[in-house]
Amino acid sequence: MARAGSGVAGHERCPLCGAEFDAAGQGCRPSCPLASGCRVVCCPACGYSFPQEGAGLAGRLQRFFQRRRDARRAP
Repeated sequence: MARAGSGVAGHERCPLCGAEFDAAGQGCRPSCPLASGCRVVCCPACGYSFPQEGAGLAGRLQRFFQRRRDARRAP
């Protein structure tokens, strides 16, 4: 079972409805001027838009805080 926004093999799981789908071509608004580098996907089942986990600034921040937590736990 994939986590929400896991990105495993191009697949995502919607954190709102739980639907699994292929993230390729599921950008939220192709007419958006930022669409070319945008990592937001739109669930085809419910229409909920969310960022792909591990991508962009959100992914970098998540990895940064995870490394900090791991460093605090290590003796």
